Amino acid sequence: MKQYNCKICDMCKVNEAKSLCHQCFSYYCDGCYKQVHDIKENNEHKKEKIDTYVPIDTHCPEHKKIVLNLFCLNEKGISNNNII
Repeated sequence: MKQYNCKICDMCKVNEAKSLCHQCFSYYCDGCYKQVHDIKENNEHKKEKIDTYVPIDTHCPEHKKIVLNLFCLNEKGISNNNII
């Protein structure tokens, strides 16, 4: 089973989020967290490490030997109903 990150950094919108700042109400990658929290006003914020990886079976639920190219992730797992 592969693992996919389900949260992207709120600041750069590119890197995987690794932590949450409850004072900023934002998810950050390591680089953006450091950039925002190195300034005096924010350096006492509490950093919470997050585990945003979700294990996903990347094979089609109906055709077990076919690997999915596109999929939607919902609270129940993979859904192929919304593939365009």
